[in-house]
Amino acid sequence: MFTRDIHSNKETIIHALYELDNSIFLAKKAKEKILCLIIGYGSHGTSHKINTAILEKLEEYKRNGKVKDYILGNKLDIFDLDYQKFKNKELIPETEKKKKNPGCVYISL
Repeated sequence: MFTRDIHSNKETIIHALYELDNSIFLAKKAKEKILCLIIGYGSHGTSHKINTAILEKLEEYKRNGKVKDYILGNKLDIFDLDYQKFKNKELIPETEKKKKNPGCVYISL
């Protein structure tokens, strides 16, 4: 699993979207199947805007086939319908599933 943190440096939305694209490119180049992107959970500051922009872009990428699927960290629960439908859920480490971090998004490449 490839992990990138785009939350810690107070990025702008434009920079965060650039980091999303760059992270997807690097993870695919490394032949990773899952990308963990730390985006923050939007509790304060501009992180909610970054979170929203990233999720909207991921929805577009999913429709266009650039990514297979994505899921928020707090949805990593066997009883959650989104988790049940998530492609490649078996590739997410068990330690990540136990954290259920709402500030992370897991992307199936």
